[in-house]
Amino acid sequence: MTDLKAEEKIKKAASEVFLLKGMDGARMQEIADRAGINKALLHYYYRSKEQLFQSVFEEKLLNFLPKIFQIFHGDQSIEEKVHVLADRYKDFLKLNPELPHFVLGELQRRPDRLFAKIDARLSMNLDVIGLQLKKEAQEGRIRLIDPKHFIANLISMIVFPFVASPLFIKVFNYDKEEYFDYLDQRKKEVPAFVMASLSV
Repeated sequence: MTDLKAEEKIKKAASEVFLLKGMDGARMQEIADRAGINKALLHYYYRSKEQLFQSVFEEKLLNFLPKIFQIFHGDQSIEEKVHVLADRYKDFLKLNPELPHFVLGELQRRPDRLFAKIDARLSMNLDVIGLQLKKEAQEGRIRLIDPKHFIANLISMIVFPFVASPLFIKVFNYDKEEYFDYLDQRKKEVPAFVMASLSV
């Protein structure tokens, strides 16, 4: 087993355990067992659970959020951005369905721990999207809206069906395949709703 392969196994196992149990509920022995290695080797790569946690979720967030921020900062129209964001966010969350639960839980317990080492790549320049919203409002294409409300409205509509997935599945009487079909439909419904809310 090469060093790279061992570390990949550790990160994959740690991601699964952290997502299911959170930082506080995870145990290094369980991560080692899931990775198929002994605990001594796990500690060789990561001296503490906190170090492993930070490594795993920095990687996840830094692989995804900058791509989202690039869309907000891009040259597309507001409507085009809404469609692209809904599509990419849904695809990412379908591959990482437990991530919203985990992030919300950690934000409640220890927000400082979750973002302790996250660097400037996670910062968003609200001036860019704010100026675009203002420009399109002046042109009569949308109503004027604060960029903070625009972003919160859009992201919450995308993320909430994942956070409340057990409720949606129960209330709508969905099986797993039907629920994923519903999420795919949301890729069209969310942009349509958001753009309707911005109409003048």
